[in-house]
Amino acid sequence: MTERPDGFAPCRPAVGFSMLSGPYFEKPGEGVPFVRGFRVEERHLNPEGVVHGGVMTSFADCMLYRAIGDELTHDVLFATISLTTHFLAAGKRGGWIEGRGRIVRRTRSVVFAEGTISDEERPLMTAMGVWKILGT
Repeated sequence: MTERPDGFAPCRPAVGFSMLSGPYFEKPGEGVPFVRGFRVEERHLNPEGVVHGGVMTSFADCMLYRAIGDELTHDVLFATISLTTHFLAAGKRGGWIEGRGRIVRRTRSVVFAEGTISDEERPLMTAMGVWKILGT
């Protein structure tokens, strides 16, 4: 079992790609319904020994997706239209990385969201994106 800080439980349901890229964990957060996180393992690293950008981007997409569901309800289906990320620093082997996301704006058919991903010391990435509400 992956070591995680107190209060974090496995994200459920863990299906599809999230099972491969995680495991991801969550706990109730201050200012957001949930904080999501993961422990950096060897498989998350690039050849330089820091967290691979694809791992960070995948986590950003998952974290924002789940943050949207927290606010809309997880019964609403939606899919990523666009995701913009800005790398600020590198995550390190063994580090705990966590993200906080929120809806910025919602229309009838799309949702705009943003978030920040940090380690124990500093922000690592910002992300913002647009999600299509399916069936609208």
